[in-house]
Amino acid sequence: MVPTTRRSLLSGVAGVAAALAGCGGDGAAGSTRTVPADGDGPSGPMSGSTTDPETHLVRIDTDRPPVWLTEPDDDDRPTASRRDRWRDSIIVDDADRADRIRLADGVDAEPVESFLDATEFDAESVFVEMGDVRECFRLELCHVAWSATEISTDYSRRSRPYTAHCEVDEWVVEARFIRIPDPIDADEVTTYSSSIGTGTCDRSETASTPSTHTATPSDDGGEQ
Repeated sequence: MVPTTRRSLLSGVAGVAAALAGCGGDGAAGSTRTVPADGDGPSGPMSGSTTDPETHLVRIDTDRPPVWLTEPDDDDRPTASRRDRWRDSIIVDDADRADRIRLADGVDAEPVESFLDATEFDAESVFVEMGDVRECFRLELCHVAWSATEISTDYSRRSRPYTAHCEVDEWVVEARFIRIPDPIDADEVTTYSSSIGTGTCDRSETASTPSTHTATPSDDGGEQ
């Protein structure tokens, strides 16, 4: 497997316990943004949430993270396997960090490249959340909330269409690229949390700030 870099794509053509919380009801999509009490303004991170972020989903049958961030002296793919029930996340806060994103064989690189290239890093950032999910389910992202130090996501678990072939006991890996409309500093974020519920997402309510607990994956998951 040869990792794909953003530059080569351009030249060639791109801990965490899931608290089981429901997302029921229907409503209109929306977003909120709040300036923190310390006075950070439009040029810095703000707290907020949105029910309708721009996203790109990678869903692939693999036993290791399909997306990873390289270190200057280490270009190797992470070795965590599916049996470890890993869940991982990456914050891409500038173009240099985007250049360090690597993709596994089998991932359609061009849309990932386009998504990162379309991000205005002086005003936006990209949160990549990934983990293993049951093949017969999908996740719908209900909302993402953030502050300068925390990011929280909320999903609704849904069954895939009956016409979609799947095996009940099989798992796949998903990586969801979520564009956050704030310039979050990756080095400042210390807390991640995620919840997975059932039913439809409540688009009329969002959390103004993320919760402070650290999450790990639940037994079930899926794709958006």
